[in-house]
Amino acid sequence: MGSWQADLLNLQLSVGVKPALKRLKNINTIRNLLHLSDSSVGRASVPWGTARETADIPQAEFEAEWINGGKQRVKKQVILYFPGGAFLFRTPYMHAGLVSRLTKLTDTHALMVHYRLAPEHPFPACLEDGLVAYNWLLEQGFNADDIIVAGDSAGGGLALSTLLAISDSKLPMPKCAYLMSPLLDLSDSAPSRWKNAASDSSLPTPHQRAFNPRLAYLGEFDPRDPRASPIYGDFNGLPPIYLQVSDSELLLDDSVRMARRGHIYQTEIVVDVWHKLPHVWQLFPFLPESEQALQKAADFILRHTH
Repeated sequence: MGSWQADLLNLQLSVGVKPALKRLKNINTIRNLLHLSDSSVGRASVPWGTARETADIPQAEFEAEWINGGKQRVKKQVILYFPGGAFLFRTPYMHAGLVSRLTKLTDTHALMVHYRLAPEHPFPACLEDGLVAYNWLLEQGFNADDIIVAGDSAGGGLALSTLLAISDSKLPMPKCAYLMSPLLDLSDSAPSRWKNAASDSSLPTPHQRAFNPRLAYLGEFDPRDPRASPIYGDFNGLPPIYLQVSDSELLLDDSVRMARRGHIYQTEIVVDVWHKLPHVWQLFPFLPESEQALQKAADFILRHTH
C-alpha cells in the first residue's frame, strides 16, 4: 500500500500536470510555467542548511554547481548528478533539494551539471557536457573510485550515456551509479509506453503530447543510437548500477530491460520496482516513499564506496 500523500500527489498530477503536457505546444510557455513552480514550490523543497556554490569549470559551455546537505564534514566522495527535464527543461531548486538530501544521507557532496538544453543545443551537446564534467572532476584530483554518477528521468539516461562514453574514452570508471525513473530508450518501443498510458499520473505518451520533446532533442539522429538511447549500449565494464522505478510509469520497461542487459553482460544492475508512485517521486520530500527511496540508494552507495 502506498501512502495517502502519494495518492494525493498522483491525483494532483493527473488533473493538473498531465493534461497541460497534452495541451501545451509552445516550449517557452512550458518553461515559464515550470520556472514559476520551481521558484515557489521547488524553492521550499530545498532543506535548510543546504550549501550551493557555482562550480567554475574553465571553457565549459554549461553551468554547474556544488551542493551538499549542510554537514560540517563530508567525505572525499562526490556525486556527479544529471537532473531530469526531458532534455528541454530545468528545475534547479527541486533538483537541488533532492541532491542535498542525497548528499546528507551519504555524507558526500555533489556536482550538479546543468547541461545545455535542446532545441537550442540538441543532441549530442548534453553528452559532451557530461564527459567534460567527469574529466574535470578527475583533473581536480578526484579518483574515479570516489565518484558516483546519478540522475533522474532524462538525466538518468544521460548518466548511463556518460558511463558508456567514459568506457569508450578508456577513462577509469566511477565507483557506482544511481538512476531514478531513467529515460533509456528514445525509440518509444517498450510496451510500458502504452500499457501504462493511463496509470502514469505525470507523463502522457509521446503521441498524446502537443509537443514531442524527442523530436526537438534528437533531430535527425537515430533514436536507437546507443549514445542517445543507452539501453542499446555495450555494458561491459560498467560499474554497479542501482535503479528505482514505479510500476505505474511509462518508463517502467526501460529499467526492467536494464536488469536483463546486466545479466547478459554480467554487470551488477539492481532494479527496485515500487508500487503506484509518480515519475521521480524522490523529488517530493513530503512523500514517505521519497525518504525511503533515498535511504535505500544511500545504502547502495555506501556499500560500494566503503
